[in-house]
Amino acid sequence: MADSGASLKLLLCPSCFAREIDFLLAYDKADDEYYCQRCCYAGKEDNVTAFYRTFRDEKYKLYNVETQGG
Repeated sequence: MADSGASLKLLLCPSCFAREIDFLLAYDKADDEYYCQRCCYAGKEDNVTAFYRTFRDEKYKLYNVETQGG
């Protein structure tokens, strides 16, 4: 049973994701950061989401022509 009602986000490791490997990050409550048990990645939630945003924008930049004013 949940103790505080708060849930953790399921985030994929950015380092593994860039190599097309889907591996979930584990959460370290003491350091308030996520870490990968497969590689050496560790970072805060905002670092992980910033990577996702950058990766999406770079991979699909040609699909977003109308939103970029092109």
